[in-house]
Amino acid sequence: MREFDTTFIVQPEISEEGREALILKLRGVLERSGAVPLEVDDMGKKKLAFEIKRFQKGHYLSLFYLDKGQSVAELERAMRIDESVLRWLTVRREDSITDVEARKARAVDLERLRKERAAERAVREAEERAQREAARLAGESVEETSSDDDSEDDDDFQAPVLDDTDDDDDDKSPVGE
Repeated sequence: MREFDTTFIVQPEISEEGREALILKLRGVLERSGAVPLEVDDMGKKKLAFEIKRFQKGHYLSLFYLDKGQSVAELERAMRIDESVLRWLTVRREDSITDVEARKARAVDLERLRKERAAERAVREAEERAQREAARLAGESVEETSSDDDSEDDDDFQAPVLDDTDDDDDDKSPVGE
């Protein structure tokens, strides 16, 4: 079996119940076509790089599953039909998974860890909102932050380091000047 990752973006206004219903529907599609659904990574709302169907933000989700390759087309067909799905991308993560049970166990652990992080983030965001509200009521100026765009909240992200050691280009002016 191969491991696949389908990352998709849904409309930002969709409720949590709507997202859960969509995930259950997509898991059902996978199970009916013979795939083994592993885990779902809810990455939250983020600003889109460009506008899609007049939306500037989207709710990002990733669905991980094991399959021989036949269910990918069926899953993408189901997403194409659903109007709440804005975009999707499916990639093959691994070519050969021999120990399916070990991968399922790892998926359960990852799912638990993601839920713990989401709960911690929710508590932190509630505290920050309360602090901003208290500062606003006290008459202090408060810098508004968007809780919808938690791109800087990703613990695993590290910005690439650019090495600009070539100093001989610094004194060149553009052509024509």
